[in-house]
Amino acid sequence: MTIASPCTGVCKLDEATGWCLGCGRTGDEMDGWPNQTEAARQAVWDEIPARLTQLGVSCRRLAWTTEEIRSFVMATLTDGSGTWVMGVVGAVAEFTDGGEDTRVSLDGDAITAHTRNGAIRMVINDDVRALTFDQPKLNREPRTILAVKRDRGRLPLALGVSDLGRDANALIKETDARLFDLGLGRKEGRFCVRVNAGRAQEALGGALGLPFADALPRIGGPLIEESPTRVVESALGRIEVQGRIPPPTAKSPAGPHTHLLPDHLVTERALPVGMDLPRAYLPGAIFYPAA
Repeated sequence: MTIASPCTGVCKLDEATGWCLGCGRTGDEMDGWPNQTEAARQAVWDEIPARLTQLGVSCRRLAWTTEEIRSFVMATLTDGSGTWVMGVVGAVAEFTDGGEDTRVSLDGDAITAHTRNGAIRMVINDDVRALTFDQPKLNREPRTILAVKRDRGRLPLALGVSDLGRDANALIKETDARLFDLGLGRKEGRFCVRVNAGRAQEALGGALGLPFADALPRIGGPLIEESPTRVVESALGRIEVQGRIPPPTAKSPAGPHTHLLPDHLVTERALPVGMDLPRAYLPGAIFYPAA
């Protein structure tokens, strides 16, 4: 199995050390990578953590091939060893089994899992990279970020509430429901709802074209009342969540759930503080190991 390149899309050499500020390699190691033996590549990988620490670089690419990333995702979903999160700061969906049975399947590049009140699908192909911002620790599993090459993972951008019609990619089948983009206007992720005929659908129809902040006073109440399916999409795939939307002061349910927090959205951050991706990538999903 070919050892993956450490490249993170940041290709700039540090003048003092001669190491790349993205991957920690020297110029010669980068130029000669395609012709190096597997043993030589592994030797470079072994040096990278210490080099990046010396450079003060926090974003680190993991030495995983596409197949290894796919195997990691399958394992975490099968054994329920943590939580997968998609979205942007203030608008996320979390997929975790909550102690319930989970059905996991692999179809080509697509990994799909269903559990009570939720489903997730991730497409793991050669455009996906596994990164981390955590320092290696013997007694703690790192958070893992799956990122997608920016030029391959762009989502449709809705600057206002949009009626997308029937959801052709639905993981949880619903008859006659319509998919509405809530109009966050974010390239890193979008927050949608899938609603049946009723008060929420009428409110969304009356808010078409309005950006989320302006539409919220019209649609917030009906959405909380009806608690339709929430669909959060990223460049990597989607998470769907069902079940009642809890009031702001209530504890989140143990299984799949969402957070839509206007006061956090105003930060316009794609990822939490300290997890800034190189511009070459769009965020796909974050895996948080169980404590």
